[in-house]
Amino acid sequence: MSLALEPAINTNRFLQTPSTLCDLPQLNVVVEPFPHVVHDRLIAPEHYAELCRSFPTCPPSTGPTGFSLYWGDEGYERLLQEQPAWRALFNTFHSQQFIDWGREQFAAVWDEAGCKINLSEARYVPYREDRVDKERATLRRIVHEPNELWVRMDIHQGQMGYDRGVHVDHARRLISMLIYMCDHTANQMVGGELFLHSGARRQSDRPTRIRPRHNLMVAFPCTARSYHSVSEITSMAVPRNYVQVHISSSVDIWPREATPGKWRRRLKSLKRRLM
Repeated sequence: MSLALEPAINTNRFLQTPSTLCDLPQLNVVVEPFPHVVHDRLIAPEHYAELCRSFPTCPPSTGPTGFSLYWGDEGYERLLQEQPAWRALFNTFHSQQFIDWGREQFAAVWDEAGCKINLSEARYVPYREDRVDKERATLRRIVHEPNELWVRMDIHQGQMGYDRGVHVDHARRLISMLIYMCDHTANQMVGGELFLHSGARRQSDRPTRIRPRHNLMVAFPCTARSYHSVSEITSMAVPRNYVQVHISSSVDIWPREATPGKWRRRLKSLKRRLM
């Protein structure tokens, strides 16, 4: 049974029935270099234009870019209060419907990649992971059962010098989603590209390269082989704006040791199932 947790802010203030702001169909899963999906226009154009117009300036803080707004920050709560488009986006992801989409979207992946929880029993809970726990491999306090899943919707700005080495996300993350609210060409950006790798070293493969484009979404299960990186931004006219969404459990739900041979066998099996 889950322990009661007093939220840092009134979660019910924003959690309402999600809108049709996002187009979340079942997409074709790309298997190489690890399972992922790409959507060229996630958010309805009129809503997307408003999100871009009101995209906040992120202050220096923790997080991968060093410039972020997280649920619980004063600026984040003000954004939800004052901007209906952002409130609608928040409600879309903080919902059972979004959990159900993720479960069905990658249904062929869970067993093959060794997911440790029974997703048929997955249900959404409105839990807020604070900035301290966000950076930790394990939460300081566990208050929910493994199948009680919660969501992060983080707002980031990549500035000059931003990069990410090859890594996988926390083993408690079920799915990671990136939504770009900028354009690589229009930003005159050198670097800042997302790379999907087949191994833990940049030099070990020919990675899939994804340049940020307006309204582009990339999502993937956070398996032991979901290695990804971001190339260093060495030149740009304006920041690399994006939103990162995670579906997460409170405990590790993925193995973090996968032998190459075992993973290759799983990939072959997954390809057969998706054909």
